[in-house]
Amino acid sequence: MPEASITVEVVPVLPDAVRRRLSRAKELRRMATWANHAAATEIRAAARELARMELSLRDIGSILGVSHQRAHQLVSYGTEPEKR
Repeated sequence: MPEASITVEVVPVLPDAVRRRLSRAKELRRMATWANHAAATEIRAAARELARMELSLRDIGSILGVSHQRAHQLVSYGTEPEKR
């Protein structure tokens, strides 16, 4: 068999404590991804509710702690046609 066709995979044997920590880290990352998505959904909903109350984008931004430009994006998310 030619040397170029041989593949070697090295799999380290990790201590149980390390494997548990890596597993926990993976789970926490998954939870963080979910939490970030949920938080983004909630801030968009809050922005839209404030807009329905006829607050200005500057006021919405101030309440949410974002710029008025970002407030516009949050209020408009999913309502504007995609630009190409």
